[in-house]
Amino acid sequence: MVFRFGTWLAIALALCGAAPAVEKLSDHEVVLDTQGRLQPWTSYDRIIRGSVEYIKNCPTEKTVHGDDPWYLITSKLEPDGTFGENQNNQAGNVYYAVDMLARYYAYTGDREAVRSIRLLVDRVLLYHTPADWAWAGVPRTQDDEPDGVYDDKTSEPDKIAMAGDGYVRFYKLTGEQKYLHAALGIAKALAAKVEPGDADHSPLPFRVNLKTGKALDVYSANMIPHVMFFDTLLTLGVGDKDDLTAKRDLIWKWILEYPVKNHRWSGYFEDVGFHHDNLNQQSPMETARYMLRHPDRVPDLKERVPELIEWVRNRFGLTRRFGATSICEQDNCFKEMSSHTARYASIVALWYGVCGDPRVREEARAAFALSTYSAFCRHSKGDRALNFVGLGYIDPWFSDSYFDYLPHFFDGMTAMPDMAPADQNHLLGSTGTVTQIEYAAKRITYESFESSGDEILRITFTPRVLADGKPLDPAAWQFGEVSGVPGVLRIHRDGARQIAVESAT
Repeated sequence: MVFRFGTWLAIALALCGAAPAVEKLSDHEVVLDTQGRLQPWTSYDRIIRGSVEYIKNCPTEKTVHGDDPWYLITSKLEPDGTFGENQNNQAGNVYYAVDMLARYYAYTGDREAVRSIRLLVDRVLLYHTPADWAWAGVPRTQDDEPDGVYDDKTSEPDKIAMAGDGYVRFYKLTGEQKYLHAALGIAKALAAKVEPGDADHSPLPFRVNLKTGKALDVYSANMIPHVMFFDTLLTLGVGDKDDLTAKRDLIWKWILEYPVKNHRWSGYFEDVGFHHDNLNQQSPMETARYMLRHPDRVPDLKERVPELIEWVRNRFGLTRRFGATSICEQDNCFKEMSSHTARYASIVALWYGVCGDPRVREEARAAFALSTYSAFCRHSKGDRALNFVGLGYIDPWFSDSYFDYLPHFFDGMTAMPDMAPADQNHLLGSTGTVTQIEYAAKRITYESFESSGDEILRITFTPRVLADGKPLDPAAWQFGEVSGVPGVLRIHRDGARQIAVESAT
C-alpha cells in the first residue's frame, strides 16, 4: 500500500488531536449542506431583526439638533463600529430606509422602528432648498460635513426622486399629509427639467448645482427612480396627471432605447466623480426590478430581464464562493458587497417567479446565502447586528449594511418562502403598503393603504380568510405547498383593505 503525503499528514494530525482547519467567510464558519451547497450561516429572520435593532438603538453624536443617531450625520463607520467622519448620502437612504421599514413592519408588527426612520425623513425634509433657487423645494441628496446640517448645493436628481418616492411611502404608512405635499413639490420640480435625452445626455442630469441650476454631469443611466416616482404619484391619483404621464413615458422610452441596449450603466454612486466609463450593477438591477414589477411595460420581458442579469453576472459577478455568485459594486470600487449580492439574488429570485427554472432558483438561493456572511460581524453586541459591507470590505455603511440590504431579503421571501421561518407566522410581501398589522398565535389581522392588492404569507396553521369582516371568496386565496414549501398563503384583495387570517379549526 502506498501512502501519499496528504494521507500521512491527516494521520499525524489525528494522532496529535489537532482539528482540521475550519473554513470561514468574514467572521463566520462556512455552512454547507450534504450536497456541498453554501447555506446562510444564520437565519434571515435573525439578520433582519438584529439589523433593525441596531438602527433602533443606534449610537448618537451631539449636533446642533441634539443627540443625532449616527445614520443622520455620516454614511459609514470605522471597521470596529466606532464613529467615522464621512460624507452622508441621506436622500437615497430615505428611499431604502422607508422601504425597509414598511416591509419590516409588515413582517413583524414591530412599529418601534417608525421613530428611527421618521428622524431621517424629517431631517431631509427640514433642509429642502429655498424657493428662489433654480431647483426649489427639493432635498439635498448628500452632505459633505458630518454635522447633521444638510446645506450642500450640489445634488443628484435621481436621489431627489428616490427621496420623493420615500416620502410618499411614509405618507402611506403614517397618513401624514406633509410628506405627500413635499413629494408633489419634488415631482413638479423634476418634471419641469425633463428633456428627451440622447446617447450622451440623460433626460435629467446626474449632478447639478441646486442654486444656479448648472448641470455638473449630464449623464446618468439611473433614470428608473424618476419613472418609479412618477408612477407612484399617478397610481395614487395626485399631481399633474398629463405632465407626469408624458414625462414618465419619455424617460422610460429613453431607458429602453439607450442603457438597456448599450449597457452604458454609469452614474449612480454619490462619492464618485465625473467618470462615464465607470459602470455599476445598481442601475441595471433596479431597472430589471421595475420590469418584473411592471411586465405590461416590457413586451420582450423574457429576453430583457435575463439579459440584464447575465450582463451584471458577467461583469460584476465573476467571483464565486462555494458555488455562489458574489457581486462587486462598480468598476471604480470593484469589491464584493453583500447588499449588491443580495440585490442580484433578489432579482434572480423574482425572475425565478416568472420562469420557474430550478437552476435560476439555485442561483438566487446561493447568492442570498453568501450575502449573510457579512452580517453580525465580530464587533456586534448582543442582538444588535453590526454589519460589514461585504467580504473583505469591513467598513459598515448605513446604506449598504442596512437600508439597501434588508429589503432584498423580503423580495427573496416572496419568491422563495422557505427563506422565512417555518415555525413562525409572517406576512412576507405585499403589492401595497401595510398600515396596521397584529400577530397572535393563530390569527393575523392587517390593513392596507390600498383597497386592492396581493399578499403572501407563511403561517403555521390552516387558515380561513376574512375581508372587511366577511369570508373572502375561496377563489381569491390559496393555501398549501408552493415549490415544496409548506404553509404558504396567497391572498388577492379586490376592494378590501382589512384582512383577517385565522385558524379554520
